[in-house]
Amino acid sequence: MANPKPTTEKKGILTDHGSKITFLIGAILGALTFIVIFGTSMISPSNTDWIFAYTGDATQHHLGWVFFRNSPWTFPIGLTDGLTCNGAVSCMYSDSIPLFGLIFKILSPILPETFQFLGLWGMICFALNGGFGAVLLYRIKPDILFSSVGSLFYAAFPAAIKRITHHNTLGAIWLFIIAMILCLDYKKEYKHKFAPMILWAVDCMLAVLIHSYFVPMVFMVMAGYVILVVFRSKNLKKAVAVFGTSVASTLLTLFVIGAFYGQGSYIDGGFGGYSSNLNTFFNPQGVSKFLRPLNSLDGQGEGFGYLGLGMIVCVIISLIIFLSILEKKEGSLIKAALGLFKKYKVEFWAITVVFMFSFCWAVSNRISLNGRLLLEIPLPRLARGALSIFRCSGRFIWVSGVIVMTSAMAVISKIPRKSALAAIGLCFLIQGLDIRDWCRGLHKQYSTPPAYEYALKDEKWEELTENTKEIIFLPMKDAYGLYMQMYFDFAQMAAKKDMSLSSFYLARMDLESVRNYAQEQYDMLKAGNGRSDVLYVFFDKEDAVEETDKTKVYEIDGYTVAKVK
Repeated sequence: MANPKPTTEKKGILTDHGSKITFLIGAILGALTFIVIFGTSMISPSNTDWIFAYTGDATQHHLGWVFFRNSPWTFPIGLTDGLTCNGAVSCMYSDSIPLFGLIFKILSPILPETFQFLGLWGMICFALNGGFGAVLLYRIKPDILFSSVGSLFYAAFPAAIKRITHHNTLGAIWLFIIAMILCLDYKKEYKHKFAPMILWAVDCMLAVLIHSYFVPMVFMVMAGYVILVVFRSKNLKKAVAVFGTSVASTLLTLFVIGAFYGQGSYIDGGFGGYSSNLNTFFNPQGVSKFLRPLNSLDGQGEGFGYLGLGMIVCVIISLIIFLSILEKKEGSLIKAALGLFKKYKVEFWAITVVFMFSFCWAVSNRISLNGRLLLEIPLPRLARGALSIFRCSGRFIWVSGVIVMTSAMAVISKIPRKSALAAIGLCFLIQGLDIRDWCRGLHKQYSTPPAYEYALKDEKWEELTENTKEIIFLPMKDAYGLYMQMYFDFAQMAAKKDMSLSSFYLARMDLESVRNYAQEQYDMLKAGNGRSDVLYVFFDKEDAVEETDKTKVYEIDGYTVAKVK
């Protein structure tokens, strides 16, 4: 039987009334999920206590934006001054969510001096995860109630929950969920023939403006779209146009926000060390009430892909249903499976390619199960260097996890409506019970964070920073990331007093150049030729220079600093 002729649709993803209602319900449920887990305190734009009280990546993101806010407008538009001695760097390298960073920099004149958007960003991510998750399910099964209940699994995706407080830019799994929706819409004929190119390009641009790791995730899913368009729709020209436009828009957006500006390596060591374990879907890593943590290798917290006990039960139920449906159709499981594969082999290969692409990249060349390294595949230097651009490969497991989750709910949607609703509702109840204690702990921690007290409170700092233009950290350490708290304390001071920093905790930095600059300044200081417009901060007390009549060394608030008269 021939495929029915596609109907002409309006441009966009939310093209019908049901999708819009489903999206709205899913978004509301997602926002409520955020509030239930984290409370409302962290949403307040004036509340920075939680950012500084729990020092980590969120502190880096916020301070990076503060420097970006204070930087003059330039082109490329995403450049931030004052974070390194090498000059301006893109705000994407402080993970300051360029999309929101740019919006709130424009609004900066009307914003209070103390302002943060990370809490708002977290709630919006949960809302969009739930909203677009609901639309994805609605594309599979146009049932508003079923899609709305199922959206809770996307809103409460454990990996996204874990990221919101730690590396909150990575909470936006809705970016590749949109890509999955576009895959399901591959046959759709839009009012404007350029609509698919525009929609994919916009998704890629948003990925760049949120976090670079979402760019390969979107392109992974796009691989499935290309397979469907080429081998099912027989439209090679459309596939090439979508892919080409997406690549061009990605590169253009990177250029505009300054990703290629300045010097520095795009490669960071450690590929394979921040991977996913083969047990990742079943390893709760301490967030489950019922399942014990499984062993894994050091660094594999980045590859956290736990589905939740409720979703694991959902997958088991879906497998039983799937086998039952096959058996009823042909009487023979093998014959039924072969018939189904023959009918949907293009769709099967599209899903398989996307799943295996994301899964294998996440597992990396260091294949491990529990605490044992099973196999390490040697990589050519060039390949290792290219893959090290995204060294935390374990994050790509999220695409595979969402595919598993969506497939399980898609199978359950095939049984009678009441049974499907009961099954999906029961599974989410189990999911909620499974992560309840973890979520309660997060709620207690973030709904009433401790009042933050700034570490550099000695009155002597006023004298030492008078007429000071730069803070130089000496001597530069290879493991400078271990001194995050020092960086954050002095970055706050520098931002308030319009001083620049010789180095900062960034995703991309020309470490060799920074090290040479710090060593040059260190040698000058030791030789008695230090600068009077600099506050010298020593990473360790043992690194401090000897005090002279010209150079005074101070121990203040736990830090060792020097000032030249």
